[in-house]
Amino acid sequence: MDNEEKKRIICAFLGKCVTYADESISRKKKRGGDEAEISRWEAYREFTEHAIKEVEAGELDSWLD
Repeated sequence: MDNEEKKRIICAFLGKCVTYADESISRKKKRGGDEAEISRWEAYREFTEHAIKEVEAGELDSWLD
């Protein structure tokens, strides 16, 4: 498998993680969840989205070898 295919798979997985985080944040807000817990989920979501951008930009290609 070449690096472009690896990157596609990684980004697809991380994209699912972002979607899951979005849904979890939404559920927690609807239930009136703990703000600290929501904040942690928002930080996780932002970090994961940033990781996708780094993978797409090739910044982490050394990890793919």
